[in-house]
Amino acid sequence: MRSTPRTERRRPTRWMTGAAALVAAALLLGWVIANFPRAPIGPRYVGAGHQTPRSGGTFIFAAGSNIHTLDPHFAYDTLSTAACRLLYDGLLDYDYDGNMIPGLAAELPKMSDGGRSFRFTLRNGIKFHNGREITAEDISWSLHRLLSERIGSPGYPFFKSIQGAPAYHRGEADRVEGIVVLDEKTIEFHLDEADQTFLNALAMPFSYPLAKEHVEKLEQAEGRDAVGRHPVGSGPFTFSRWERGVQVEFERFEEYWAPQARPDRMIFLENISSDVASARFRNGDLDVVYRPSKVTRLFLRASEAWAPYRAESPSASVFALGLNCELPPFDDVHVRRAVAFALDRSKLERLDPGQVIAATQILPPMLAPHDPELPTRQGFDLERAKEEMRLAGFPDGLIEPVTLWVRGEGEVRAAQLFQQDLKAIGIEIELKMVSFATYLKETGRPRVAQAAFTGWHQDFPDPSNFMDILFHSRSIHPENSENRSFYRNPKLDAILDRARPEIDREARLALYAQANAILADEAPWAFLYYPIDMFAWQPYVKGFRPHPVWLNEYRNVWLDLPRERVSQSIYEQETGP
Repeated sequence: MRSTPRTERRRPTRWMTGAAALVAAALLLGWVIANFPRAPIGPRYVGAGHQTPRSGGTFIFAAGSNIHTLDPHFAYDTLSTAACRLLYDGLLDYDYDGNMIPGLAAELPKMSDGGRSFRFTLRNGIKFHNGREITAEDISWSLHRLLSERIGSPGYPFFKSIQGAPAYHRGEADRVEGIVVLDEKTIEFHLDEADQTFLNALAMPFSYPLAKEHVEKLEQAEGRDAVGRHPVGSGPFTFSRWERGVQVEFERFEEYWAPQARPDRMIFLENISSDVASARFRNGDLDVVYRPSKVTRLFLRASEAWAPYRAESPSASVFALGLNCELPPFDDVHVRRAVAFALDRSKLERLDPGQVIAATQILPPMLAPHDPELPTRQGFDLERAKEEMRLAGFPDGLIEPVTLWVRGEGEVRAAQLFQQDLKAIGIEIELKMVSFATYLKETGRPRVAQAAFTGWHQDFPDPSNFMDILFHSRSIHPENSENRSFYRNPKLDAILDRARPEIDREARLALYAQANAILADEAPWAFLYYPIDMFAWQPYVKGFRPHPVWLNEYRNVWLDLPRERVSQSIYEQETGP
């Protein structure tokens, strides 16, 4: 019998080996599918069932960007404010109904002189984290630091109505004459004119007191920015550690003046995307999630198991394209109007159903005098946009592209939606991706950013907070401008200056209605949307509910520990292949 060549003998063996491998792989895949981890349709963990609040545990929350500073005199973004709210306290605060309440002050101030003088008495026993008791002189010293032009705090415009504040700011006086320390526990403020927003300003982080000895030692050794990295405040938590861009850690302050059950530690995770945060929350690795991913938001709405642990409401915020009125082509009002009318905002509503409302003006819907029928309101009108381009002298479009600054994936996605809209009127958009810290620094300087995604969440519930600080010409500075469109309009300034001290509510709202119409018409911002906020929290997180003024407000939570794993038969389902 003829022998089979070696190569021919091996061929069947290879084929059989490959087939066996395929069969084995198929069997393995079937086993994996059959035993794939079950997807949670409800919370993985519940609390221990304690009825009485108790301290302990670690509370973990996250944000999609990074914290700018832990110095309250510079904390003018929502993330820095959220962190500072754990570390500091002010004379005044807000309750969960939006009412003003005393903080470090023993009671609301005594007002006199027709609303131009306010006297505060401090609580007894309030301390900084270094153990020293806070006095009225600490309040005065901290406000003098805030008001100094050398420091360059963006909070200065809120307090310039204090007698002598402008002169001190310019370096023409050694002290602010309208800040008067009467004794160790009593301080008075005297204003040049009645200001309906002054008490709101005193509730903002800008006015939170700092320990003089700590600040001076740090600034001498490491410079002004050191206070924002090594804070000492008087809030419910002390600073522990900050790994920049990763996480900030806090510890409960045992000598806090308002003792109540709180976690032992807080961990604030930075730069966690909504997709990642949502997945970690559903897995039980985050204690709360704010503005979850689109898929998770839809899931949470549909899940009966999560219903007691979620909340949804329109946010007192607005997002927009900020157009630099000092730089071409947006120094021309017709080009700005063209952008405002070219944007089809319904795309965002279709992309994120139930998450946004198309914006037509600076004021969000819940804040008077928002007007849904505003004659100058912004909206999609392609023919009007083309006409505005013609009036600007660009009937065939701009010669050069416009650079739009964006801060994250969400803004890139939204910008890409509108690129085609603007291309239809001859405006090409190039995106420039920057970090949040770079954005805050550079867009606050004149003649830097041609256009930028921007937004605003109220500091306090008053129309002045959306108009005075964002569009008054006095909010333009060489650094840290709040008016980042660098928009100047003497008529608007005059209206806002009349509205600020106006005591009659109806007359005041009428003035802000005029200002609202001007801003919609002149379009220093092309308004995009008002967000609808969603929070969800784990069942063992107690004492949390969304705050009407402060975003990511976690000062009052406590943890019902030890947490317990929920039975899979109740809250989990199998996933198919």
